[in-house]
Amino acid sequence: MGADEIKSQGLNLKELFHDVSYQIDYYQRDYTWGEEEVGTLLRDLCGTFRNWSRDHSLLRRPGNAPQYFLGPFVYYEPSRHRRGLVDGQQRFVTLHLTFLHLRARAKDLGYDRPVDRLNRAITTDGHNFAIGISDHEPVLRAISEGRMYETGLGDSLSRRNLWARSQQIVALLAAELDSESLTKFVDWLLDRVVLIGIRAADQSNGYRMFESMNDRGARLTAVDLLKSYLLSNVGSREDELNTRWQEMLRELATDREDTAASSRFIKAVLLARYARTGNADDRRRIDTNLNVWIRRNAEHLGLRSDRPEQFMRFVTDLLDTARLFRPFLAASRELKEEDGLETVLFNERNGLGAQTVAVLAAIRPSDVPTVAKEKGRLVANFIDRWYALRVLQDLPAQSSDIAELVHTVLVPDLRKCRTVSEVAHTLGDLAAQESVSMTYSITFGLRGNNALQVRYLLARTTAFVEHGCERDYDILAYLDWKQFHIEHLWAKHHSRVKPEIPDPVVFRTRRNQLGGLGLLRGRENSSFNDLPLAEKIPLYPRHNTLLGILAADFDVRNPALRRFIRANKLEGLLRRFGPNDSMTEVVRTRQDLYIRLCEIIWNPERLGLTVPSRSAEPEQTPTSDQTPAQPRTTSIPRRTRRRQTDVAKMVETGVLKPGTEIVLTYRSVDHWATIDEDGGIVLKATGGTAYGRVDEAGAVARGTKTCQGMNEWRVEDEQGLRVSLRILRDRAQASGLLGRSGR
Repeated sequence: MGADEIKSQGLNLKELFHDVSYQIDYYQRDYTWGEEEVGTLLRDLCGTFRNWSRDHSLLRRPGNAPQYFLGPFVYYEPSRHRRGLVDGQQRFVTLHLTFLHLRARAKDLGYDRPVDRLNRAITTDGHNFAIGISDHEPVLRAISEGRMYETGLGDSLSRRNLWARSQQIVALLAAELDSESLTKFVDWLLDRVVLIGIRAADQSNGYRMFESMNDRGARLTAVDLLKSYLLSNVGSREDELNTRWQEMLRELATDREDTAASSRFIKAVLLARYARTGNADDRRRIDTNLNVWIRRNAEHLGLRSDRPEQFMRFVTDLLDTARLFRPFLAASRELKEEDGLETVLFNERNGLGAQTVAVLAAIRPSDVPTVAKEKGRLVANFIDRWYALRVLQDLPAQSSDIAELVHTVLVPDLRKCRTVSEVAHTLGDLAAQESVSMTYSITFGLRGNNALQVRYLLARTTAFVEHGCERDYDILAYLDWKQFHIEHLWAKHHSRVKPEIPDPVVFRTRRNQLGGLGLLRGRENSSFNDLPLAEKIPLYPRHNTLLGILAADFDVRNPALRRFIRANKLEGLLRRFGPNDSMTEVVRTRQDLYIRLCEIIWNPERLGLTVPSRSAEPEQTPTSDQTPAQPRTTSIPRRTRRRQTDVAKMVETGVLKPGTEIVLTYRSVDHWATIDEDGGIVLKATGGTAYGRVDEAGAVARGTKTCQGMNEWRVEDEQGLRVSLRILRDRAQASGLLGRSGR
């Protein structure tokens, strides 16, 4: 192939999908990206956007924002407006799915501009999809029209996976983006996300390029360059260092297709042991170019060109650490209950991949395997508990939040720990500052953007009860939305309970509370989900204990259940209900049950953490001129707990005061709420757990899927004039008040 036959060009997503359709050649595999790949891409995109959107100078001039490079792709052009995609199908299909769901969300919110922009990226003519894969057509059409797609026996792997990833994308976008961010995110995505297109001369040349890219090796990576640097400084021991380096790579090769495992591991080691505390630039440079960072910081790492033994020691420590880390790498890919490492997998599935850095901060190369495993288990358990508490308190638990916790709190403290006991005490000190409290979770439940998190709580509590009652269970099946659905005890019919609960807002929140939910196999949920509770209760016993206990005879001749109730002090909570029990009583009791189960599951002592003794350090209620006693050695900064919303920022900077009342008017009805000290929204009609986003609180008040919360919630002044939260925010930004945040 002549050099003049190949051309390359940088294209943003707007240009990439403008007035062109892509076809896939026969030699390409099916659409196979799984949860991990799609989750990583979406979280990276949303996280990068959040970092960009916090820079007001870039918001004013978005064209100055750094571009996000999504990699290269190879194509050829058989005709005008048509491209054959040689390499890059997985990313293109995932982006196309994301466009479809962003457009659906924008339509619900009434945002015309992003809908128009996305229309031009989704189809070529308003009807034919830009990704012209005929096998995908039925699924894409269902998504585009807002319909469910029922997978059948004749469906290809691509179709099945396409629908599964589609549902994952819906949940991820809901969790990562609020209505205020949507338009800006669409603009950023289309204008600043870039791929490099490599154009082949024709189809046959494209096929040869595909073979070359996949069969003839790859260019040197940062890991290869790092190895070269270390070899050049180790003197006569090159063979020995090379042998140890290859042994390290073998320890990390638990998945042959995961070619980036060694790079992620070395980056994590550097972040865990060497990145300077509080130095965001270190973290950024390690992540983007670990080889260059090591060369520039050789002295900081103890690597001197006149001391070759230091380079050998560096590689030996990497090898020893890789051997100790191998069980955690395996546990991040499959359930390892027998090793006590199941929370490693849960954390990975929950997008808490930064746990690797914290685990490695606790492990030392000289540790024996049992010590390293116990240290890592404690760290994974602590992070799992942190996540559960954040979910229950409706606080953000995104990748940026766990990264802040890991880098600013856990790594500095865990670096000081030598023994398992020290790790347990350090994490116990931190755990003592956070507790699962009914104050925060009394009305917690499904809130539009948290279905994945609620499913996790339901899966963990359901599995815990089944295990305690000596019944078979499969927690991975519980976590799989295709196998198990979130079951509402009450169908979406307010009229059935209107005499008891006249207010539709109260009904909607109560129906969605954790206490009104359970897990049910999908086929069963579909068959009787709309039935009244009294008719469903007799059908529940064949499923799981948390649902089956509602039936009258479920606890008869069930000694294991009775032992479990006594052992965990669940009398009066894990019980049956009669036909005359009200919805309010059932939900309240079961809400208490779920919270009690969460308190047990994530009890610090049960997780192996050593919590400070209250008797050794008696609590004293501070008087008005005293400040509360501080934790002994460690502290979770307030910034890792506070919400990251505009309302939270306005409370933090004094633009809004805690306790401020706000009102939303919908169909001539006023719905009132109060802003709490963390910027959460507490509905007056229901009280209880604050909503983290004004969008979610507004959607519940209105009874709609979406709400432009900043526009619709208003503050009423002394003269009765109502001003939207958006206007208050914009005024504060213009005056510089929001720029003086302590963040």
